[in-house]
Amino acid sequence: MENPTPAAAVSKRSQILDAAERAILEKGVSATTIDELIAEVGISKNGFFYHFQDKTQMIEAILERNLKLDEDWFAQLHRKADATEADPLARFLAFLDLLAEEMRMMPDGHPGCLTTACCYQDRLLTDNVKLVAAKILIQWRKTSLEQLEDIAARYPPRIGVDLQELADMLPALIDGAIIFSRVVADASILPRQILLYRALVQQTFSPAKD
Repeated sequence: MENPTPAAAVSKRSQILDAAERAILEKGVSATTIDELIAEVGISKNGFFYHFQDKTQMIEAILERNLKLDEDWFAQLHRKADATEADPLARFLAFLDLLAEEMRMMPDGHPGCLTTACCYQDRLLTDNVKLVAAKILIQWRKTSLEQLEDIAARYPPRIGVDLQELADMLPALIDGAIIFSRVVADASILPRQILLYRALVQQTFSPAKD
């Protein structure tokens, strides 16, 4: 049998990752099997191992892809906010508005956090997978912290606040709200929580009125 062309190989690899993401978000890493993935994609077990050494390497690839998607998504939202606002506080608030709106527009709610789903069962993961997962959260922190530092330079916080903790609060809030919204079947929780975070940021940095 001929080897798959590079384009076909990339397509099958992407199909495996797509199927694995759906399965992991639905039932977790341990319950997701290679056998079910190859059945869904329509390849042999050898075909799976052509792309991935094992399930752990596949999870690493999922997280790497998610990291790139997050970076591109954040950059797009920040570009939109930057195009409408020059003030650093107004820019960050506009970014949070856009983020909340994107979450609100998901008809069935956010499908879930892959980082949380992949890292929940710690014993299943290698150090390499944990490192990739950490990169995703550190990217969230870095992007938000840079914005908050620019804001604080112009508008000193009205209350004592650690900017890194405030930056970390956003992904922590989003992951928690995703779980909460799915458990109680209320997709509006996630965008409302983002807007509550927006209100906190606004109150923290808005100049005091005379």
